[in-house]
Amino acid sequence: MSVQWDQMRSSFYNADVIEALAQRTTAGPDSAVIDVGTGTGFVAAGLAGRVANVIGVDNSPAMLAVAADNLAALDVHNVTLMEGDLDNLPLPDDSADIAVANMVLHHAADPAAMVTEMARVVRPGGTIAVTDAMEHSYEWMRTEQADLWLGFTPAQVEEFFTRARLVHHGYDSLGMQ
Repeated sequence: MSVQWDQMRSSFYNADVIEALAQRTTAGPDSAVIDVGTGTGFVAAGLAGRVANVIGVDNSPAMLAVAADNLAALDVHNVTLMEGDLDNLPLPDDSADIAVANMVLHHAADPAAMVTEMARVVRPGGTIAVTDAMEHSYEWMRTEQADLWLGFTPAQVEEFFTRARLVHHGYDSLGMQ
């Protein structure tokens, strides 16, 4: 099962997304990171070697099992996996330096609530980084990928971050396929 999910992921984006997330955050050796919607653990594993610890949260026990297998195969030991909802993370306020979400926002019933929840669990002065698809018209993705949103416009992303009361934010295209 792990191979299937990782092959699907690689058809949409590659390991460059981890470098992009690391560069756009303050990820350092003492950082605590939350990977919201961790899925197969791809981002958690990629950031684990750069930071003190990662908490991978996902609402699917099946995906968490895949992530656990992947992390074990990679011999990654500083990632903790937790089951939880995107808009109700099972973590206390101010519990991490960084929260990331890669290709998850389009699965959130309320993307603004998800970003607000990410802001809640990040310490003041911390960083939130979200990578997701730009707005598109591929309606088939609602059925085949369970997408609730067909990507986002820069204005929508701006609104999500504004509603979360995040004062320094921006939108940047990573140019990945």
